[in-house]
Amino acid sequence: MHAGKTLITKAEEIFSSMCLGAMIIIISVQVFRRYVLQSSLDWSEELARYCFIYAVYIGCSFATKEDRHLEVTILRHIKGGAYAKPILIISYLLTILFCGLVAVWGTQMVIFLIGTGQKTQALEMSMFWIYIAIPLGMGLMCIRTCERLWLVLSGKIDPTGG
Repeated sequence: MHAGKTLITKAEEIFSSMCLGAMIIIISVQVFRRYVLQSSLDWSEELARYCFIYAVYIGCSFATKEDRHLEVTILRHIKGGAYAKPILIISYLLTILFCGLVAVWGTQMVIFLIGTGQKTQALEMSMFWIYIAIPLGMGLMCIRTCERLWLVLSGKIDPTGG
């Protein structure tokens, strides 16, 4: 199980990094072509945007695993002590609820888009390939938050952040 978790974590990290790298290359080529060669690529901005979408959604899952998300901790730090763990548990439960709902709604959107056959403007690829990033990323983030919740409940994470 541990090897599987490591594999998924590594895949998330590599995929997000590749999407960001591809986005940088695509935008750089587009800038060069537009301002130096006076000829732009019709599809480059669209593809860069889709790379960014995937990098964000898959990267959110990786950030959750590594506990790198921005969070408001003022209530936990003010109350501290005995209140820190319940506050963190409630926070994780709300995050799981939110991610789960967005994953379900995203899946419904993907199914709808498969039915309509809608395509992107420049690349003319099915829109569901873009929107599938939502349930995929939110589903993975939901799983990662469940993992973190388990670590808090089992006492493997200090809820005070210390």
